[in-house]
Amino acid sequence: MVKLVYLFNIFLKIIKKKIKILNIYFLLLILIDFFSKNLIIKKIKLYKFYYICSYLNFIYLRNYGIIFGFLKNFKNINYFLITINIIILIILMILIFIKKNCNQLSYTIIFSGILSNLINRIKYGFVIDFIDIHILNHHFPIFNIADILIFIGIILIIKDNFKILK
Repeated sequence: MVKLVYLFNIFLKIIKKKIKILNIYFLLLILIDFFSKNLIIKKIKLYKFYYICSYLNFIYLRNYGIIFGFLKNFKNINYFLITINIIILIILMILIFIKKNCNQLSYTIIFSGILSNLINRIKYGFVIDFIDIHILNHHFPIFNIADILIFIGIILIIKDNFKILK
């Protein structure tokens, strides 16, 4: 019995340590996104761009839809997107605690990105996008750091799942 209690206490310590590490990543990623979006709002006027280099500009855009502005013209889409984001966040919270180590970080990165965009959507009614990558006159859709986090998290999950299939 004493051994079981001892093992349980060790297990709890490991879980608490993992949660602390994931919380640090989570907070750091959200803060980076939050400060970058606030800097854009304060320094760049709406629809104006700031030249960084030959392939990168910053431009302040308001995204009322989902990724790349899809669904932006639907009436009351904001409430629907808020609801969907909250459901996805709940699912991700569950996955963070039941998946193995390699996926926990991926899910935490995705969670951070979705929550950052959700905060924008609740606070402003839109998501702030500002990163404009282009090659000559061919521009990719404008995005933000939270979108990068979501994309990286998904790529990591896909990579981890291909390892499992091998």
